[in-house]
Amino acid sequence: MSSLLLSGPTLLADGLIRPMTVTVRDGRIADLRPGLNPAADLTTEGVIAPGFIDLQLNGGYGCDFSVDPSTIAHVATRLPATGVTGFVPTCITSPIESYTGWLEAADEAARVGQGAAALGFHLEGVYFSPHKMGAHNPVYMRPVDVDEILTRYVAGPSVRIVTLAPELPGALEAIRALKARGIIVSMGHSNATFAEAQAAIEAGVGWGTHLFNAMRDLKHREPGIAAALLLSDIPVGLIVDGVHLHPAIVQMAYRLKGASRITLVTDAMAAMGMPAGVFNLGGYAVIVDEQGAHLESGTIAGSILTMDGAVRTLIAQSGCTVAEALTMAARTPADLLGLPNKGRIAQGADADIVVLDPSLHVQATLARGELLFATGR
Repeated sequence: MSSLLLSGPTLLADGLIRPMTVTVRDGRIADLRPGLNPAADLTTEGVIAPGFIDLQLNGGYGCDFSVDPSTIAHVATRLPATGVTGFVPTCITSPIESYTGWLEAADEAARVGQGAAALGFHLEGVYFSPHKMGAHNPVYMRPVDVDEILTRYVAGPSVRIVTLAPELPGALEAIRALKARGIIVSMGHSNATFAEAQAAIEAGVGWGTHLFNAMRDLKHREPGIAAALLLSDIPVGLIVDGVHLHPAIVQMAYRLKGASRITLVTDAMAAMGMPAGVFNLGGYAVIVDEQGAHLESGTIAGSILTMDGAVRTLIAQSGCTVAEALTMAARTPADLLGLPNKGRIAQGADADIVVLDPSLHVQATLARGELLFATGR
């Protein structure tokens, strides 16, 4: 079987960037050798990194997953241009009776899709605080019912992440039941107090959905859910697009959590990769301009962020190193999902790789060893 050689500064599994030549064969990283090989098939003066993994993607390129899960297959073909080799398609708050059919259609789209791999699904809603709904439709909100969650909401084995508000009556029982099924429970869209959030972490919450956004404000006498997440050992998602968070907040989160406890997410919606205009997000009309996406009320509604853009903005706003930013885009989300063969450049790991130029723009992307994107291709 023919091999593909990549050569350049490489982010290794120990978190350091060193000059390496990487051999890809049969969909895996077959060999790593110190030093550069100018005769390699792909070379860069930038960095060779693990492919990015986006844990919260609502759609893109004109497609809304919540409305039409079959479009997951199309978006998968476009994501490698942004360095993404794996993603968790996200369904936002929808009618409870729609979830079984949505998951069936999403499973089919994931099976037939080419490009970035769908790594399971993220259900964001319907168990949210009425005070922190964001751009989610309040008509579809539900009280927590564990039996309903297990039989009508997460039916099937492909749900990987569920976001809920932990202060709702019955939420702690739901957290334990979902965790027992191997599902990552994330807390978000929540007005939880510090104590309520701590109780949820003790019950088994494993992630925080878009830290600070759609959460109780952090105050000095009641620090709320945000402080509980910042002081915990569990990872948090961060939308670093220059809109959702002030740069000082990004820097604070980085200093408190570090690269091993932050997962960059886009929370991107249908307008990502498209010109400005009016788009759909779970049935809502969303106005999109060059800065971002919002409802007519002004409420932020997802983003138009890409993962490579998030990496560049994070470095500029937080002061983290290139290696740390790339870790937050690849290794940390892979670890959260329990995928030891993804998110790292190591012998035997999946050949999910992004090659970046010196300005950290995508030069080429491989998934499962196949070259899916290259500039000028």
